[in-house]
Parts: sequence; structure tokens; C-alpha cells
Amino acid sequence: MGGLPVFDKRRDGGSSQSHEAASQPPPKPAVAKPQPSVIGATLTIEGSLTGDEDIEIEGRFGGEIKLLKSRVVIGGTGDVTANVKAKTVTINGNANGDIEAGDQVEITATGSMKGDIRSPRVILHDGAKFRGRIDMEPDGIEEEQAPNVRAPRPPSKGDKAGDQPASLPSSKSDARAGG
Repeated sequence: MGGLPVFDKRRDGGSSQSHEAASQPPPKPAVAKPQPSVIGATLTIEGSLTGDEDIEIEGRFGGEIKLLKSRVVIGGTGDVTANVKAKTVTINGNANGDIEAGDQVEITATGSMKGDIRSPRVILHDGAKFRGRIDMEPDGIEEEQAPNVRAPRPPSKGDKAGDQPASLPSSKSDARAGG
């Protein structure tokens, strides 16, 4: 039988690729996500940190961190005394200061934080230590300054005394009567 074998076996025992597979371009390599910058466990930095890159802090940092489009990770050996503004913040070590995150703040079981958090999502794992306030409302500061008090609406011609809220007098005689 002199037919062609299904798989063209070479004498070295390997098989050749089919003509279709050989003519296709090689697959494009996956774009690697950039690795975060790391402040090592033996480093101490004081000052202001700004930019657009993710960072992992394993050492000591004091000052201010402003990475609005990025992720800040305080590693298990990290000790940060700073106000932090970032897209996401994860605390595995110690943090002292206020944190404002556009996406979320997460304090893991090994994390400890003293300060206020302002973020739409907050995750506190079992065992996490936290002392401070949490504000999960986008406009929480403005709402605290102006309490939500609704002004009574003026009565219309069709309104009856029973349509008014009980705490508002419907006429002058009701106001004098105390109810």
C-alpha cells in the first residue's frame, strides 16, 4: 500500500504540521499587565507620591499618596502614615490616615487601619482591624453639611385638613389648639 499516511511520520518519530497550521501566523502574545512598583520592606520614604502606576508598599511610607487611576496595596509588612487617594486600596499591613478610593477599599484579615474611609465599596474581612468612619455615599460630605429637610408644600385649593402632615397645622385654629 503506497498511500499517504494520515499523519506524516518522520523517521525521527515526530509528526509534521499540517499545511493549514503552518500557513497561519503565530498567535500574538498576551499583553502583560505592568507589574506594580514596590517599596521594599527595608525602605522608608517620606513625602508625596503621585502618578498613574500601581504601587505595593512593603516598607514604611509617610506623607501623601495621590494615585487617582491606580491601585495602592499596603503589603503585610507595610506601614503607611498618609492620606491616600487612589482608585482602589488594599490593606494587608498597617495604615494610619484617611483613605478616599474611587472604586473600593479592602482591609484584609491581617490589615489594620486608623482613619476615615470614603469609597462606594468597602470590604472588611473577618479579623481586620478598623477604627474610624466609613462614608459610602458619593456626596456624603455635602449631605452632612445640609441636612435633608423637606419644606412643607403650600396647600392647594383642593387640599383638605386631613391631607396635611400631622406635624403641620392646617389652619390658625389648629395651631392654637396644639394639634
